[in-house]
Amino acid sequence: MLIKNATFAILILLVSCEVQESKNIYTSPDIPEAFNINFDSNLYTQEELNKITKLLSRILNDDVDINNKINVNFENENISKYIDCGNMNDEIYVDYINRIFGAKLSAIINFETNKSGENFIVTNKDIKYKFMSQETGTRWIFKTNKYKELLVGNPVYDANPYRTCSSKNILEMKIINIFNSSKND
Repeated sequence: MLIKNATFAILILLVSCEVQESKNIYTSPDIPEAFNINFDSNLYTQEELNKITKLLSRILNDDVDINNKINVNFENENISKYIDCGNMNDEIYVDYINRIFGAKLSAIINFETNKSGENFIVTNKDIKYKFMSQETGTRWIFKTNKYKELLVGNPVYDANPYRTCSSKNILEMKIINIFNSSKND
């Protein structure tokens, strides 16, 4: 009887210590069929370009040269403010990655500037983003008006092994507003 009770107690102990399978469920972001952010080419005076450069420097927290590629890092920012990669359960996936593995986001902003008489024609190219899990090295590289699907190595017990990321067009809209405001003054 003592052996039977001991066996039963060990069995209960083993079952109660069994690791429960994770119930993490990934949900892709809602991606519209067509993004609607377009950068227009416009004509600007040197004075307007100087104003645009100052405003860009302010919002990007760095000295900006509109004639060179601008690299922006969002390591200390709220990354999920700028990109959407869906959800893991009820948590924003970008925040989930940052909490578990650490994350960083970088963006490359590129303008094409051509002289036209006394003025300049400025065209903003699509912003190129790189979202990265610091611990695993997993990277999503995408740009304005495009999204990236990535096959992840460990889908955390989820049947969907793909993770999708896209821009929320926040940075794009800030840039468009700066260029538009320089024309309205």
